[in-house]
Amino acid sequence: MIVELQAAAIACLDLHQSQRCQAIPTLSVLRGKVIAARDLWIRWSEQSHRLTGVGVYTSIAALLETWLTAIVRHDDLQSRILQKIAALANQPAAELATWLARTSDYQRQLFWQQLAPLAEDVDRWRSLLDWLSPAPNLVPQTKPFRSEDSSDALAVFATVARLFPSTEVPGLLVLLPEGGDRAGTALQAIIQLTETAPQFPVGLVLTASQVQTLLDGMPESKIKAMLRSGLIEVPALEPSSIRQWLHDRSGTDKQLQPLLHLAETYGATPELLDSALTLLAPANQPPTEEADTRYRSEAERFLAQYLEARPTTMGRFQVNARLDIDFGNRPMEVDFLDAASKIVIELDGYYHFQSLDNYRRDRCKDRLLQQQGFLVLRFLSEDIVSDLEGILDAIDQAIASRPSSVVL
Repeated sequence: MIVELQAAAIACLDLHQSQRCQAIPTLSVLRGKVIAARDLWIRWSEQSHRLTGVGVYTSIAALLETWLTAIVRHDDLQSRILQKIAALANQPAAELATWLARTSDYQRQLFWQQLAPLAEDVDRWRSLLDWLSPAPNLVPQTKPFRSEDSSDALAVFATVARLFPSTEVPGLLVLLPEGGDRAGTALQAIIQLTETAPQFPVGLVLTASQVQTLLDGMPESKIKAMLRSGLIEVPALEPSSIRQWLHDRSGTDKQLQPLLHLAETYGATPELLDSALTLLAPANQPPTEEADTRYRSEAERFLAQYLEARPTTMGRFQVNARLDIDFGNRPMEVDFLDAASKIVIELDGYYHFQSLDNYRRDRCKDRLLQQQGFLVLRFLSEDIVSDLEGILDAIDQAIASRPSSVVL
C-alpha cells in the first residue's frame, strides 16, 4: 500500500514540475513527517535525474548557500557560467578561462565593465566565479557565498536556474528550524522565490498542524491559494501497517515499541524500518542486498538518515571522514565528523569488544583526537534504535556547547 501512495505523491510532484516548465510559480508543500517527506523528495529527484539540496529555512540567503553547495558537489557550475560568458565575448570557453586566470586584476575589471551591458546576469556570474575560485585550505563548496540581502539572493537563484534546461534545474527541499513557529514567514519567502524563478523546483515540509494553522489563520490571498494548490500528502506508515510488517518478518513484540516510537516521533520509511530491525536483531536478518558504500555499518547508515533529517544536525556531519592525524601509519578515519565544531561521533559495534587490543586502540584514538581539540562522542551500535532520542539529544547538547568557527 505504501508503495502505491508514494507513486501517487511522486506523480503530484511531476505535475507541479510540468507547471514550472510553463513558468507557473509552484510550491510543493509536503504535509507529513520530515523523514518520509525527505525520502519522497529525494526519490522524485532521482527518478527525474535532478540534483537537489535539502536545507533549513533561516533566510533566503542561507537557502541559496545550501543550494549552491549541493550543486557544485555534483555539477561543473563553473563551466556552465564560462559557456555563457564565452558566448557573449565571442571567445572559446577554454581560452577565456585561461585568460581570466592569468590576466591582471585591471584587465579583468575592464573585461567585466565591457560585458555588463550585454546581459543582466553578468555581475552575478562574476560573483559566482569568484566564489568558485579555489582559496587556501578551502575547497570551493566550503566557502560561504556572500549575498547582500534577500533580493540579491533571489536574483542569484534565478540566474543559476537559467544556466540549466528547464527539465534539469536543481531542486531544493526546505525544512523549518526546531522551536518557534516560522511557517508563515518561510511560506511567504519561498513563494516569493517561486515567483522570481518560476522554473525552480522547491518543496516545503510542514506538519499537518502547521498546515492547518496557516489555513485557519491566513486571509484569502495568493499565498493561501498557492498553499492549498501545492499540498501533497506524504505517505505515512500507520501502527497497524508496522505491526503487520513486523509480523511478516517474524519480529517480536519487544521490537515493536521502538519501531512505533520512531515512526510517531520522527517518521519512518520501509527502508529505515528494515535498518532498525536489522540493528535490533542482527543475527536474524539477512545482509542488505544493495549496500551503500558510503557507510561501513548498518548503524552508520541508520544514524546518518536521522542526522540529515533534523534541522539542528542537517549538513553538519561528514560520514567516514579522514583527518590529518597519523593513526597506525595512515590518516585517521572517524565515523562522523562535524568539522566546524570539532565533534567526532564513533559507533561501537561487536568488533570493538572482541579483544583488549581493540579496546586499547579505541582509547588511543580518543586520546589523539582530544589532544587535537576534538570532542569525542561514543555510542553503542545496539543502542542506535532503542535510545535514538537520547543519542540525538546528546549530539544536540554537544553542538550547543561548541563554537562553530573551526575549518579544517
